[in-house]
Amino acid sequence: MGRTKPLGVYAERKDLISRKIKGRMAESGLKPRDLFRRKAIERSTYYNRMDDAGTLKLEEIWRMEAAGVRFTDEDLLAMFGR
Repeated sequence: MGRTKPLGVYAERKDLISRKIKGRMAESGLKPRDLFRRKAIERSTYYNRMDDAGTLKLEEIWRMEAAGVRFTDEDLLAMFGR
């Protein structure tokens, strides 16, 4: 059976979060493997969070920022539903 995207406002928010993270990583010139090498986040955790961004933890965002991913205030507000 094929995998379909979930419906609803939460699905849109989850997609927004993963797009924001990927976009800011690209702007910072970082790839996922750079986060893994810097021990900011584990490989399996990163891919699980990108599949279901609603489970992203604040501590993981802090570690990504420490590794060089720069989020704007608007990004952070959007991630937390504002």
